[in-house]
Amino acid sequence: MNSDQKPYDSFLPLLVGLITLVVWFGFQTSQLIKERETLANLQANQTTIYNNAQKMRTQLDAIAGELARLAQAGNPNAAQMIQALNARGISIDPSKAKPAEDKPAAK
Repeated sequence: MNSDQKPYDSFLPLLVGLITLVVWFGFQTSQLIKERETLANLQANQTTIYNNAQKMRTQLDAIAGELARLAQAGNPNAAQMIQALNARGISIDPSKAKPAEDKPAAK
């Protein structure tokens, strides 16, 4: 080794490595932010669909409960439908039926 040569300096390789690391973290952060925004949009879009499905489920439960109430009251068609649904593995909970509202008599 000549006395004119400087010993190997590690500043430049460390600087390049740190800059690369900072750029990588910045890229990963931007990707995660984009993914988070995408997931938030998907959740917002599914909220209305989920609420509509819940309403439909409530309506279906009410109809099925009313059908079970009719079958218990002795309606043969309702009883036949309940038997057909039971044969397919669908059980109906009559407690989910909304109470029958008394309609005013037409004059």
